[in-house]
Formats: sequence, C-alpha cells, structure tokens
Amino acid sequence: MAYCSKTDLVERYGQIELAQLTDETAAANADDAEISKACDEATSLIDAYLFERYLIPLAPVPTVVRKWACDIARKYLWKDRAEAESAVERAYADAMTHLKDIARGIVSLPDALGVGPLASGSSLAIKTSAVVFTDDLLAYMPG
Repeated sequence: MAYCSKTDLVERYGQIELAQLTDETAAANADDAEISKACDEATSLIDAYLFERYLIPLAPVPTVVRKWACDIARKYLWKDRAEAESAVERAYADAMTHLKDIARGIVSLPDALGVGPLASGSSLAIKTSAVVFTDDLLAYMPG
C-alpha cells in the first residue's frame, strides 16, 4: 500500500496541477497510472530509509510520512521541470533531509507502529553453539 494516493495529492496540490503534469496531450485529466507509479516510487524510497528502524510498510501511515510521500511523489511527477529553488524542490529536499535524519537515528517517528528505534547502548542477545575447543584440548596441540 502506498503512503499517499491521488486523493492526497489532489487535496495538497490541486487537480489542475496533476492534470498538467500527467496529461501530455490536453492537460485536462490526470493520468491515474502515472500518479499511482509516483506514489509507489515515493513509498519505496521512504521504506528504504525506514526499514532498519521500523517495521515496514508502516500501518497506519503517520501524518508526517504521508506528507513526505506527497512531496516526493509530486517531485517525481514534475520530473526535471521544477526550478532549483521552487516550492517543489524545497519540499522534496526537506522530506529527504528528514528521512536521512531518521535513518541516522537523529529523529524518530513517535507515532509509527512496529519496531521502534533501538535505544543507544541497547544490548543484543546472541546464542552460540557449545564450545568446541577447550583450554585442556588446546594444551595438546603441537606448538
């Protein structure tokens, strides 16, 4: 399940913008397949940053993650047409900064379900097989 949908994008950016970005012929109707692809790709990118700290896919989707997914999907729909200092590029850069901070452990998603971030100094239990070489056995080894 994608973290954002066409409905989310329409609510944030409007039907006209989506139509202009996805309908190369008349710019009258948004291309649902292209929007769905952008949402899926945004979700995959977000999961790539979250998978080591959270159980993915996130369910329910935290509000901030939905916003980031919308901003990333919008950037994908704009392709290379957005100017460097545009709102599209700034929102995308902001989302990426937050995702990188989460991956580094600087920021957490407090309302995300699943595996929470590991606390600093936490321990990990490791189970090993029985000892194969004891000190007594090694004493018989030629030296």
